Amino acid sequence: MFNDDRYWQRAKAGELREVIVRDGHPSAPKANEPFCTRSQTIIYRDRAGQRVVVVHQYLRQDGTLGASGAPDPKKLWRDGVVYEAR
Repeated sequence: MFNDDRYWQRAKAGELREVIVRDGHPSAPKANEPFCTRSQTIIYRDRAGQRVVVVHQYLRQDGTLGASGAPDPKKLWRDGVVYEAR
């Protein structure tokens, strides 16, 4: 659903607002990311301010994303239903 509805692309285009709710150092070595990588939890909000997605990402110092190279969706709101990754 996250990919099909293009949430990440919509956020990058400014259609969705990104709100960082957690930003810290990942637990190493579990994250297996370079030094100074940030572990972030981000809420994507629509124009009305409603939450639509919560993602986790590893933001590297060079601006790229670690792990898969894309945000990892954790929770998604669609048509009144909340979908949550386990």
